[in-house]
Amino acid sequence: MFQKLPAESVDSSELPDRLYTPRDITENTDLSQQNVSEVTLALHAAETSQTSLPKILEEKKVINVSMLQDELQNFVSAASDVQGAALVSPDGLALASVLPGGMDEERTAAMSASMLSLGERIGRELARGSIDRIVVEGEKGYGVLVGCSNDAVLLVLAGAGVKQGLLFLEVKRIVSKLAPLLA
Repeated sequence: MFQKLPAESVDSSELPDRLYTPRDITENTDLSQQNVSEVTLALHAAETSQTSLPKILEEKKVINVSMLQDELQNFVSAASDVQGAALVSPDGLALASVLPGGMDEERTAAMSASMLSLGERIGRELARGSIDRIVVEGEKGYGVLVGCSNDAVLLVLAGAGVKQGLLFLEVKRIVSKLAPLLA
């Protein structure tokens, strides 16, 4: 909630008859010295009246998608038995991915977000607490889903021969690298 601050008063006799904008100054180079003084006074009055206003706008950071993509590519290339990875928004939209051929990025992203959401709800309903990861085990390997900050979900695909302990350790490491890039 913002508080209304009292406005700063300015004596109107100190202001010129006409307020000049910075554009007027740059376009009209033949202003007299008196007009320049009036402009300076008007700009100073405007600046001092604006200093008492609360700062409303925040600086927003932009996510560097190429850095996310590079981290995922390095992870998939370096970790043995990891076949692919995708970073998706909680809404199910792909942020970055390195998936095996034939996998649809949009469909994979939507399913990943849905699975994590459903898993979190099951965890609450069954009073199991917060979910660390969701593991889907099939005859051809694993799909591991983990939260990667409030803004993303990470899906890691691994072959059937992977050692689960090593896989979970690698997943933890990549999450620690990706999370700061999303902040």
